[in-house]
Amino acid sequence: MVAATQKSARTALLKRAEVVGEFGEERWQQLRRAGHDLRLHALTHLDSYLAMAEEKVIAAGGHVHWARDAEEVHRIVLDIASQHSVHKIVKVKSMVTEEIELNHVLEDQGIKVYETDLGEFIVQLAGQRPSHITAPALHMTKEEIADLFCEKLKVKAEPDPKLLTEIARKLLREEFLNAGMGISGGNFLIAETGTLVLVTNEGNGRMCTSLPPVHVAIVGIEKIIPDWESAAVMLKLLARSVSGSKITAYNTFITGVR
Repeated sequence: MVAATQKSARTALLKRAEVVGEFGEERWQQLRRAGHDLRLHALTHLDSYLAMAEEKVIAAGGHVHWARDAEEVHRIVLDIASQHSVHKIVKVKSMVTEEIELNHVLEDQGIKVYETDLGEFIVQLAGQRPSHITAPALHMTKEEIADLFCEKLKVKAEPDPKLLTEIARKLLREEFLNAGMGISGGNFLIAETGTLVLVTNEGNGRMCTSLPPVHVAIVGIEKIIPDWESAAVMLKLLARSVSGSKITAYNTFITGVR
């Protein structure tokens, strides 16, 4: 576990240093300051931006629910699931739902929940908690994951990342098509248009938010940003800081209902 974690951490730090170096240290620090300033501005004017976002989401056909704590989130999600007779849910990786232990609450009510981010899928299968905010299965080796798939999924699995990914993809494709609800978090919420921004590298975010008939986004109020110009700044920062890439593979913008 320690060796796997150290190796993954070294790789991530090297990738980050490389893309920041290509960007240029002076430009990078300017971008960081711009990100700091716009987030501070959004938090300073939080009430007005939240009201604006609510107005725009409703105008686009969506619904807004306010929750003060984890218990209220649980109740709201369970109520929506009950209204739509939901028995199966697919989820995008979301730290806020991890913090409030939403999966356990849903499963206690007989609702099957599938994490669809590969790392989250692996740790869910193992009955563990994520070990890292962006790489949930960072602590596991490919050999351990192969053994886990053999045991839990009853398949022949080799310790090859590509083959292991194909096994998970095949299983999850069926669940995307059969789920009654998709649950996501949100990397940002753009106040001026009520647009939810999701950033992923696997494409599961788009599957969870577009294939099930119901999509519930659970977003902390600190995710609010004023406008699309702010989103451009934050996306440049996020990709380089989190994944060591110039841009993430999938940047999904959701405004209103289908």
